[in-house]
Amino acid sequence: MWYMLGLGSNLAPRHHLPLLLRALFQLSPTLHLGRVVQTDPVGVVGDPFLNLPVCLQSDLTPPQLKRCCNALEEALGRDRGAPDSKTRSRTADLDILFSLEPGAGRVSPACLPRELYMRPMVLELLAYLAVETGLTVPPLPPGVLLPLGDLTVGAAPQTIELVRGHPSPQLTVVRESTSRESGAGEPHADGVPTRFSLP
Repeated sequence: MWYMLGLGSNLAPRHHLPLLLRALFQLSPTLHLGRVVQTDPVGVVGDPFLNLPVCLQSDLTPPQLKRCCNALEEALGRDRGAPDSKTRSRTADLDILFSLEPGAGRVSPACLPRELYMRPMVLELLAYLAVETGLTVPPLPPGVLLPLGDLTVGAAPQTIELVRGHPSPQLTVVRESTSRESGAGEPHADGVPTRFSLP
């Protein structure tokens, strides 16, 4: 199954988003990354967020992947049990936006995120992946650049692959958009990773 995830952070986001991305490689060796955009907080008290969509392939079911997302948020310091968890600033926000069957060439607009701050980035990433929506990609602001190992991501959609080898695993760009305008998780009893190393 292919999943579209929404990532965000408004507490030291330039530090926490790269950590979150590196941890996602423990779920899938290939990540399709969208543009990183600074957005105003919606329903959250605090500083602006850095947000991006990520598409990955996984054999996990949606409930299993949701548990992984929650575990990653907690590993990065989010207290999901706090009474004001929904409205307080956060180091990591990781949501499943929708899923796609392998080989799907079209997504219904009804599946797209309702949040206006994330929708344009998702449309751009879907267009990059040649998935039709019937909608036009709106103009986007310049992407925010983030370090990811020896790479820089965030300017525009790109595909990053974790290549395992010696002396250590390396991240490499497999493909990137020409438009720049505007280790394994520790398995739970059922095989779902619930603890992650955060390099």
